[in-house]
Amino acid sequence: MKKEASLYQCLHTLEPKAGLYQAVLERIAYAKRRSARVRAGFFSALAICSGAALVPAMQYAAGQFYASGFYDYLTLIFSDRSLVLTYWQQFSLSLVESLPSLALLLLLPIIFLLAYSMRRVVQTGRMAFASVQEASAY
Repeated sequence: MKKEASLYQCLHTLEPKAGLYQAVLERIAYAKRRSARVRAGFFSALAICSGAALVPAMQYAAGQFYASGFYDYLTLIFSDRSLVLTYWQQFSLSLVESLPSLALLLLLPIIFLLAYSMRRVVQTGRMAFASVQEASAY
């Protein structure tokens, strides 16, 4: 018990080197910036991949919209409004039935992944390329 008390007293009497606190804070800020750069790189690669996957998915979805007849039903809104307003329930059911669900099932996650990764790139990019003083504030 006596050794523990004397060690505790000795630690209180020792003074750290001058600038040690600032050096530790700078090292922490450097580690945060490095981690943010790695995350920004990962999310930018994810954004590029999802952007590249978006092109064929859009082409497939557009082809399916025309093949399923959804486009033909949708143009009725502009060409014959009175018919659409009269039979709006049947018209809405026809639109839902002709909706190409597989194409949307492929397209929507890619769009959400692209939006999420772009958002994360912007967030982590701010921290990744900030100065040491600004990075310590994050």
